[in-house]
Amino acid sequence: MEESLQDPGQNIFIASEYLAQLKAESEFVDVPAEEMTPAQYQELAARYNGGPYWEGSDAQAYGRGFDNDLSNAREAMR
Repeated sequence: MEESLQDPGQNIFIASEYLAQLKAESEFVDVPAEEMTPAQYQELAARYNGGPYWEGSDAQAYGRGFDNDLSNAREAMR
């Protein structure tokens, strides 16, 4: 697993599968990504960072920070 995370292609695949799993566990499972609200993106980022402790202050801070970098991430994916 650790070796897979060193490969950018595999890393993105693993992260996308994990994000899909986290979204499936959320209350916004049926909301298409392009229709998600900033609060939903923030929650998903906090879930990604915090795991079962996603409601804790560290994970919530990560979620808030994610929103700050979202436009840069979208631009990088183009």
